[in-house]
Formats: sequence, structure tokens, C-alpha cells
Amino acid sequence: MKHGINIVVNNIQKYGYTVGLYFGASLIPMLLNMVINPLIAINMSPADYAIVGYYTAFNTLISPIILFYMLHFYNKCFFELNEENRIRLKATIFKALIVFSGILSVLCLLGIVLYSKLFNSDSTIPLFPYVALSVFALPFTGVLSLAQADYRMHRKAHSFFKITVSYGVTQVVLILLLVVILKWGATGKLLAALLSNILFFLVSCIIYRKLFLVAFDWNIFKEILKFCWPLTIAALLGFFFNGYDKVFLERLGNNTELGYYTVGVSIAGYITVFQTAISSTFQPDVYESVVRRNKRRLFKIICVMTGGTTLIVFTFIICAPFVINILTAGRYLEAVSYSQIVALSTLTSMIYYSASQIIIALGYTKLTMLNKIISTVLAVALFSILIEKFQFVGAAWGLVGVNLISATNIFILYLILRRVSSNIKNRR
Repeated sequence: MKHGINIVVNNIQKYGYTVGLYFGASLIPMLLNMVINPLIAINMSPADYAIVGYYTAFNTLISPIILFYMLHFYNKCFFELNEENRIRLKATIFKALIVFSGILSVLCLLGIVLYSKLFNSDSTIPLFPYVALSVFALPFTGVLSLAQADYRMHRKAHSFFKITVSYGVTQVVLILLLVVILKWGATGKLLAALLSNILFFLVSCIIYRKLFLVAFDWNIFKEILKFCWPLTIAALLGFFFNGYDKVFLERLGNNTELGYYTVGVSIAGYITVFQTAISSTFQPDVYESVVRRNKRRLFKIICVMTGGTTLIVFTFIICAPFVINILTAGRYLEAVSYSQIVALSTLTSMIYYSASQIIIALGYTKLTMLNKIISTVLAVALFSILIEKFQFVGAAWGLVGVNLISATNIFILYLILRRVSSNIKNRR
């Protein structure tokens, strides 16, 4: 009995320390951003926020293309490979994230420019230099994300903490310099992200410098492409769940209200810091539980993740008026209602994230893609109806609804797949 109690206590202490480090890695940069947010609000106009929000929305569309979801393959294979094969896999992904992602970022920039010139030429939001700053910030994030994923899967929470906090602090310092001191507005905000990503790209390359000596394995790369292309397409369609709202709203021509909406969405986004901390803590356990077919442990993990997110979301909704008043120096109180509604999307996002991670761990990447295709059609219809009838408020509720649609669909598709597979086996 005493031995069992000691095991429980030790597990609580272990996970408590790990959660604390992951939570701190997200919380410290978030708190710093919250501290400087009133200064940013004073030095950025609603038009500046609209520009940043509009071009950041495209990141949801092009980021999966540039990074190609290769880290999901690394996570899936981590517990299936020995250390030597992990290094070969890691080296291949490392080099692909440098060369492959760099080439694709140029193609994505050309694609957005063509879209703007051919289909959205009457936009009131300027194209350059904002589109270039936004797009070229993305390929420099791949190697850093690989380092963070590697630390998580090895359960090196302390190393994850150090590199993540350092990255967050660097971004804050650059934002203060470029937005608050130099007063470069939207240009400064986007440039700060680009410069911090370049710096930590170099830091991550130094950390993994030995991987330059490991040969690029084309066979592994082919496996990565085979595994990741359905995920990439599914993630591309994710643009219609988180990003399409701002592009749709931009066409209304009300950049001031789009600025308030962007502020509300971005402040509600602080909740994702807590969600990320929870997800980062339990992600290895989710994959391991699926690989080991430990359903009971998996169910407990999902309950903890969802329950923790629910508590955080409703606490934020209650405190939102006070929080936004403080964080925007009283300039953007019109953003409160948007922020409260969008906060609920964090909860529905966690539900979908949990379901999709299980499906990916099982290896059903094409099921994830099929789910996204079906859900995208429903999402576009939902946004169209809600924005047409309720404009910006409708867009906020659309963000809540689309994740719930995806979670429901993927569960239904999985049940159908199991039913079909069972019938095929019975016939044999």
C-alpha cells in the first residue's frame, strides 16, 4: 500500500515538474508580451493590426507547405526506432527543413503576390514589404521546431524550457526596439518575427551541427513525403478554419473593425499558451499510449488535457474585460466581445487536437486528410453564412464551430473505417 502511494506521489512530482517547465516556457514569453502589449497598442493603429492580422492569416495556408509537417513523422517514428536510426531520420529532416523549406517559401511568396494582383487587386491593405516579411519568417522556424520536438520526445523539459524562453525573450526585445522605440508599426512587428526566427535558426543549426555530417537519406525522405503529404493537404485546408476569417472579413472594407477583431483574436490567443503547455507535456504520452495500445491511460490523458483547457478558457472569459483594458491601455475595448467568443475556440481546438493526434499516431494520415476535405466544405459554408449575417461577430463564432465540426467528423470517419475493416475481415 505504502509502495503504491509512493509511486503515485513520485508520478505527480515528475509530471508536476515537467508541466511546470513546459508551462513556464510558454508563460514567461506570454507574460512579457502582456507587459509590453499596452506599449504596442499605443504605438500601433487599428490599420497596423489589420495588416499584421491579414498577412499572418496566410501563414496558416503556407506554413504547412513550407514545413511539410515533417515533425509529425519524427514524432510518430520516435518510439519505433533505435537511437542510430533516429539520428539518420533527424539528419534527413534537418537538411530538408533547410533546403526544401527555403525553396518552397519563394514559391509561396510568388503565389500570394499573384493572388493579390489577379484576384484581390482592389484590396485596401498594401502588399509590400509586409507579404515578404511574413512569408520569409516561416522557413527559419523549421529547425527550431525540430529542436523543440526532439526535446519533448526525449522528455528533456529543461532544454525545451531554455531554448523556448530565450526565443520568446528575443522576440519581445525586438518588438520593443522596432515598434515602440523606432515606431515602425506593422513593419516593425513583422520584422521582429523575421529577425528572431533567423537568429534562432542559426542557434539551432549550431546545436545540431553534427547532423551536417550525417548523410541525407533519400529513402527516408521518400517515406516522409509519403506519410506527410496527406497531413500537409489537411493542414493547408486548416487555413479555412483559422485564417480564412480574416481574408473574408478584409473584403468588407472595414479595416478599423478588422483591427479590433484582430486584437480580440490575438489576446484570446494567449490561452493557447496554456493549451500548448498542456499538449507539450502529454504529447509523448499520447503517442506512446497509442503505440502500446494502452486505451485506459490514453483516456485519462485526454481527460486531463481537456479538463485543464476548459478551466483556463472559462477563467479567461470572466476576466476578459479587465484583461483587455489593461493590455491595450484602454484603447481597444471594442475587442472584448470578440476575445470572449474566440476563447471558446481554444477548447474546441483541444478536442480536435486530441482526436487528430490519436489518428496520426495510428498512422491514418489519409483519414486526417479526408476529414479536412469534408470539414473544409462545411467550414466555408459556416463562415459564409455567419459573416454574411453577423459580420465580425459571426466570424468569431465560426472559429468556435469549425473545430467542433472537425472533431466530430474525424470521430465518425474513424468509426466508419473500423466498421469497414471489420466487415472485410469477417468476409475473409
